[in-house]
Amino acid sequence: MKCILKITGGIRYNGDNKEEAYLSLFTAESYEELREIAGDDKEALKIVDELERLGLDDKFGLAYDNEIMQKKMINTARSWGYDDGKADGKAEGIEEGAKAKEIEIAKNLLQKRVSLEIVSESTGLSIEELEKL
Repeated sequence: MKCILKITGGIRYNGDNKEEAYLSLFTAESYEELREIAGDDKEALKIVDELERLGLDDKFGLAYDNEIMQKKMINTARSWGYDDGKADGKAEGIEEGAKAKEIEIAKNLLQKRVSLEIVSESTGLSIEELEKL
């Protein structure tokens, strides 16, 4: 029976399932935690050693940092685009709703035989628009 331990860095699996142990390496926040999770598993220790080696490699560090920055920039641009699109959509919806309300009011006034000039002044719709209704 395996046990799941909750730790600061995430969830760590403690048991017989190697795949779960390897996956839990992703939750580690330090090399010490990585070694603790790997225990005496030679394959997992090779992974930890390689991660430590890569962590000391300046070229890898720069490439990794660059990739992280690119992802952050993409996410920021997406967020801005979403916010802009949401604001544009909201403004467009308000405008369309206001126009629909003007048309509804104009139709009601015209049914009551109010003159085109008064309906135009009241709703902001042109005489041409009112004649189409």
